[in-house]
Amino acid sequence: MAPTHLRHAMLACGVSLGVLAAPPAHADSTADAANASASDADAGRTIVVNGEKGETVASGATGLALSLMDTPQSVSVVDRTFLDDFALDETNQLLRYVTGVNVDQVETERTYYNARGFDIVDAMIDGISLPNIWGPTIGAQDSVMWDSVEVVRGANALLTGAGNPSGTINYHRRHPTGQRHMSAELSYGSWNKKRAEVDLDLPLTADGKWAVRVTGAAQDGDSYLRSYHHSRTAISGVLDGEITPNLHLSAGYMRQDGKSTGVMWGALPLQDSKGNQLEFDRSASTTMDWTYWNTHDQTAYGQLTWDFAPGWSVRAHVTRKYHNEDSRLFYVYGTPKHDSQTGAWGGLFGNPGAYAPVAKGWIYDGTVQGSYRLFGRDQQLTLGVQRTVGTYEYYGRAVPDSDPAWGQIRGLPGSWTGQEVALPAYGASVQQEHTEDRQWRLRGASDVSLTQKLSVLLGASYLVEKTRGISFGASTDKNEKALSPFVGVTYKALPGVNLYASYSSIFAPQANLDIDRRPLGAAKGKSYEAGLKAQTPGGGLFGSVAWFRAEQSNLADAGAYDTATGQTLYNGIRAVSRGVEAEVGGKLTSTLTIQAGATTLKMDDGAGRQVRTYVPRNTANLALRWNPIAPLQLGAAVKWQDTIYSGTVRQGDYATLQLQAGYKLNENVQFNFNVANVTNHKYLTSLYWTQAYYAAPRNVTGSVRVTF
Repeated sequence: MAPTHLRHAMLACGVSLGVLAAPPAHADSTADAANASASDADAGRTIVVNGEKGETVASGATGLALSLMDTPQSVSVVDRTFLDDFALDETNQLLRYVTGVNVDQVETERTYYNARGFDIVDAMIDGISLPNIWGPTIGAQDSVMWDSVEVVRGANALLTGAGNPSGTINYHRRHPTGQRHMSAELSYGSWNKKRAEVDLDLPLTADGKWAVRVTGAAQDGDSYLRSYHHSRTAISGVLDGEITPNLHLSAGYMRQDGKSTGVMWGALPLQDSKGNQLEFDRSASTTMDWTYWNTHDQTAYGQLTWDFAPGWSVRAHVTRKYHNEDSRLFYVYGTPKHDSQTGAWGGLFGNPGAYAPVAKGWIYDGTVQGSYRLFGRDQQLTLGVQRTVGTYEYYGRAVPDSDPAWGQIRGLPGSWTGQEVALPAYGASVQQEHTEDRQWRLRGASDVSLTQKLSVLLGASYLVEKTRGISFGASTDKNEKALSPFVGVTYKALPGVNLYASYSSIFAPQANLDIDRRPLGAAKGKSYEAGLKAQTPGGGLFGSVAWFRAEQSNLADAGAYDTATGQTLYNGIRAVSRGVEAEVGGKLTSTLTIQAGATTLKMDDGAGRQVRTYVPRNTANLALRWNPIAPLQLGAAVKWQDTIYSGTVRQGDYATLQLQAGYKLNENVQFNFNVANVTNHKYLTSLYWTQAYYAAPRNVTGSVRVTF
């Protein structure tokens, strides 16, 4: 089956700030924070892994300055130190260590995230919610610009306005601290991976009230995959300043450029014509040597915060985003068939493609936050409005039907060299989609303390979306609106022990077309959560247990395939997910830190039929860091998941182990060494589609960091 041209993210991706980006084409054969004022602007925040400090503000959950203990949802936080210790240079890598989050790398350049059985489509940066994004991450997203990453599991319509009951990823930029700090790092790893990082944190005034921070990275390397090579550069600059004691400015710019050659569009076929599951070497790839996939992403933002009265502030924020891609791709489809007489393999066919999407847009966001007196107590309130404007254009270059690139390819991908198919004769670029999207969103929330022990969080988000456009001759026009209420209750049962419960409605816009080639419309549902949170005196160790249930109707599920346009058409299905999560993080002793969690879930259509079976039903993660002596740190991280399947193709349960050692030579020089997949386990990266490829074998990375 030929690849589908998946454009689910449309213009929403155009304003996604590069966290998740619009896909140019799909090879699937099936399928605010109330942000303490900008005077903080996250500068100098104490963010620790998974609530290591109980008073860490979970800004991405409610938009209010609530601690992890007082937030009626499950929240995990991964800090900068954890990223550096385990050499987690990409967003894909760091999210693997977040409890309940699964990372599906479906191709070399595309990745999906899911939690609690559903795709994660909501994202925020510094507490500013981004429009709903239905699509994979394109290219390797560098983590150099992030100070921490906060994941709120479950529905988060209170802040993002729309989305699945999976989770929201809140990325925190590396803001200036007001103190001078400079560092540089060089690293080298397996497959000739070379990387350089810089971090410049510079006060511009003697009192540090004006400061700038510039971070950047450059990386280049080959791969265990045949013919694959990737390079990228990423840079971020943030300026924070105090215009007056009550007026604060934050402005910044981010840019990332990625270049990949020898890319996979789609992946390896997993079954032969007799239904047997195929096995390949880990280096196997369907790519041809002439393929590439380049990405360019840049974002600029400005923000003013005015403390206009005691305990009250107003924030005005604007973001401008531009994203484009250029690709020359080769997809392999069909079912391998073995000729028992000749011993030859056939049944696989090529499908060349070349695509260049352009997405651009604006986000305008305003928030008022403050406190008021009620029931003789101080209460918190936040009100906000957001306007997004985005445009998505999609260009493709056709290849004549007579070109040999459309023909049959002999053998199996494991024996290919990348020269089996010559560079096709691509035609001129033709626009295949133009879509414009407009969104208005109103939001409000208040944390009301009824007694010393009992508080209620009430909130709602109202979304209005208008889309106009044409995609491959089909209209993408739609008008949708929804009110999403949220209610949470927190009860301080004992000193250091809180009970909580929360409810949220679900509204998730979808850009899919139904089997009649009309917009499928939004998925709708409900999300429930209840749990317990506890911390030791002083907040050194934090733990939580949560029960959750979510149900959605009209969730997009691949149905028919339109051979005329190369599009997959979708049915709306019902999906019900329920389960339990447990997590602990913090200091076990003065020298030993833990981050651990586990998730178990069940998921079906409400009538007992299993759905989304490529999502593992049971997962667990554990990370330990130990300082046996002052200059030495040893670390270990384990991630386990149980068996997943798609049809009759299975990936058995497996665990991956990463070991880390760091040595601080003096106050200015530090060495770090990591070994990933220590046991050299072989496994498929995902069964999200009916094709997949193998994860990296054992590999090593060493680095040296110099601080000035």
